[in-house]
Amino acid sequence: MTLQELVHHAASMYLNRTAVCFDEGNSQPPLCYTYKTVLNEASELSHFLLTHCDFGGIQEIGLYCQPGINLPSWILGILQVPAAYAPIDPDSPPSLSTHFMKKCRLNYVLVEKNQANKFKSSHETVLNYNIVSVEHKDLVLFRLHWENGEVTMLSDREDKSENSSEEKAHMDIRQEGCLAYVLHTSGTTGTPKIVRVPHACILPNVQHFRSVLSSESFLEFVL
Repeated sequence: MTLQELVHHAASMYLNRTAVCFDEGNSQPPLCYTYKTVLNEASELSHFLLTHCDFGGIQEIGLYCQPGINLPSWILGILQVPAAYAPIDPDSPPSLSTHFMKKCRLNYVLVEKNQANKFKSSHETVLNYNIVSVEHKDLVLFRLHWENGEVTMLSDREDKSENSSEEKAHMDIRQEGCLAYVLHTSGTTGTPKIVRVPHACILPNVQHFRSVLSSESFLEFVL
């Protein structure tokens, strides 16, 4: 079972109930989406990605955005491709996010439309300008290129043999299509490491939350 299957199971029982809420901190009532709205938005994004992306066997998609009401739908849309979700914080130093994208070998990054100029100016050395970005509602899809070996903006001095063994293990996971998301460590004690999390590793945590929380708030903890 996958995270997206858990969400669909909850939606099958509570389609018109509130799935997610987001407080923008502007003294206005929180924004809320039902399961139906979340699924509709996610399905549209999944279709968009399948139409415009050519993954070549490695299905990891970056998401460069700030927190908001649409974030759960965007994550679910990526998972439904199926692809792994790779969060990229717009407030992180460009050197760190570029290192993360390069180590993941990300070919595609979804960028929140109001963050697009910041993304382009911060990562212009890795953007493939031969491929036009494509828009979908509040998102812009960028394709990256990694042909130039000099694009690294952060020291990369990890042990080669260690990387080779880790990459071999990751490839088995990728081929099975079971990755849920990809993160990086903080890098406070050295070069940030990439952490790939399969659905099988996060599902027990979600199922535990499900046993102690009401079903109405289930999606909040899935995503």
